[in-house]
Amino acid sequence: HFSRNGMLELDEFRTGGKRISVSNDGPPASVFYGISQGGILGAGYLSISGVTGLIDRGVLGVPGTPFALILTRSLDFIGYDQLLLLNFYNNRHVRILLSLVQMAWDSAEASGHQGRPVSEPTPPLLLQAGLGDPVVPTIAAEALARALNASILPNNPRNIFGVPVEDVATNNSTTWFGPHVTLSELLYEKEYNSLPMDDKFAQGDAAVHWCVRVDPAFIRQVEEFINTGRVTNPCLEDQCRRASADC
Repeated sequence: HFSRNGMLELDEFRTGGKRISVSNDGPPASVFYGISQGGILGAGYLSISGVTGLIDRGVLGVPGTPFALILTRSLDFIGYDQLLLLNFYNNRHVRILLSLVQMAWDSAEASGHQGRPVSEPTPPLLLQAGLGDPVVPTIAAEALARALNASILPNNPRNIFGVPVEDVATNNSTTWFGPHVTLSELLYEKEYNSLPMDDKFAQGDAAVHWCVRVDPAFIRQVEEFINTGRVTNPCLEDQCRRASADC
């Protein structure tokens, strides 16, 4: 409510003493943009905020669900895993602990609010993920996409089980702005091919996790979605393939 009615009256949002101009003489769109942890917890927030009408649309960068799935495949969890193994015999016991704790996390993330049947609506959403991400694994982003009934766009780097393909918005359409929830993925071939096939943690750095948010094609997709609500396809020219995460 404040962002729509009072925020633009603050001195911090004035230039030269004048109020920032907005289109159509109305308040700007209220858009949620969460990245990484903001994408994980943001998915939970957007799952329960649809009925309020306070958020017009949301962008979730490198998101996923549930935490119990994300953590055991994340570079950020290695130190915690070593600490837990001082008290447990093996990682099977760590998995059992995380599954128990997940019952508490369910109240704050999408996994606890997107169980079938889902009766509450969500605002239009754009999800962006990176294949080869060792921090928030793409399998968790795809699980979130299925929970939200998302679609992928033509030329996505790969097909995803349970996630259909839908077309993007057309320039002359005033009714079809694209899928209600969209997942776009970037494939970083070097990092993706180096992911372990067993239960070991990935090695290397978190370059993919960072590069997704600064990729020019994905920035243009976010910009169009925030400004107009239209979903554009960043994968038309190169199928969203990158040789490596050099950004």
